[in-house]
Amino acid sequence: MGNCIVAGARGSLGFVPSRMYSGKNSSESIQEETALKPATKKQMVRYYRCIQEIEKTTTGIVNIFNDAAENVDKTDEFNIILQSLLTRLLDLHKDLNLLIQLSFYKIDFSVHERKDLAEKIKLLVSNLWNDIKGTLEGNPFGFAEIEIKMENLVKQTGDLIKIV
Repeated sequence: MGNCIVAGARGSLGFVPSRMYSGKNSSESIQEETALKPATKKQMVRYYRCIQEIEKTTTGIVNIFNDAAENVDKTDEFNIILQSLLTRLLDLHKDLNLLIQLSFYKIDFSVHERKDLAEKIKLLVSNLWNDIKGTLEGNPFGFAEIEIKMENLVKQTGDLIKIV
């Protein structure tokens, strides 16, 4: 039976790999196993489509932000534009999560770099979300902070796409 532990009624067929009971938490073991499993063609296609979606969504976010910058003085229209910006940020967050999940497979040599960059972008998206919510709630300096983070988002997304 080697490295298996006999489990109770809940174990599948009564055996559970002993690594399930090791002292590592799941995020550490996932990190170690990142890019260890070979990817199927379907997973590779999803991975590259996900990168394309991240690029398209970021372009859409920048376009919406530019519309917001033109309508800063018009309160109602500005708020509607910021709401749509929040929606697009949610889409980007979902795409980044999918990319991180697909980084579990061997797809190309840049999987680790893309995964790390995707996690940084995800953190930036969350900060942008909070700044936009603050601006909608009346923070007078929120829009300037959003502009700085948008430039950073564009730069990091460009880096994510260009990694070879």
